Amino acid sequence: MTHMELALPDPITNYNRQVARERYVRREEYVLGHRPGFNLIYWQRITRTPARVERWGRLWGWTRDQIMLTKALLITRMACVFIDHIIRRMEQAELIETSLGEPHLEWENQYRNFLLQFLRVKSIPDRREIVKLMQRLHRYTVPPPFLLDFRRRHWRWIERLLQRFLTPSGASKLFISLQIVVRAKPAATARRICFSAALYADIQERLYRQQWMYAYSDCMLRLYDRIRQYPEVLAALIQLH
Repeated sequence: MTHMELALPDPITNYNRQVARERYVRREEYVLGHRPGFNLIYWQRITRTPARVERWGRLWGWTRDQIMLTKALLITRMACVFIDHIIRRMEQAELIETSLGEPHLEWENQYRNFLLQFLRVKSIPDRREIVKLMQRLHRYTVPPPFLLDFRRRHWRWIERLLQRFLTPSGASKLFISLQIVVRAKPAATARRICFSAALYADIQERLYRQQWMYAYSDCMLRLYDRIRQYPEVLAALIQLH
């Protein structure tokens, strides 16, 4: 464990939480008012989740990549619900201040504690692999080294290619084309997605003065709902790093 970095939730989970924020808040309010022992029960559900995913994944014929990615994403999502509840209870009990960023700092601390606690659950044989994959999911929104190298070597060609897209409608067409994910050859599809997302970031930077890295990450997050339907492609995207 000493060699494993305990990072915060991956960008995919954070993005989904922001999109569904109102639903999360309503659920938190219900739990706080009606289920005083929620976290004890929910922790048991968390520890049973990997085995359930394994069982159902095999039954449905999922690939190993799909099973492991589902485990990592589910555990991350459940960890966030678990910790949100802890923070709200601490605020109710006035154990932390609701201002000056203290809830945010405590949330980060609780997330790391969650990972340490999860890694101690011996009934989950692949717990270390799950946590490692949870950390690797951070790479999804980061341009891989091959992409940066390719762009550096072929920048003149890329600049010429960009000209046809440097309009609002051109940017929209490019984003729409990005959502057409091909099932065959996941590695090639992953590279095409990264290349196109980089072009999209170039357009956003030039047309709307967006910071390039932000635009690239935002594009990949917006594509996630589509890409997650192809676990082999998602796995290939992460493995590009």
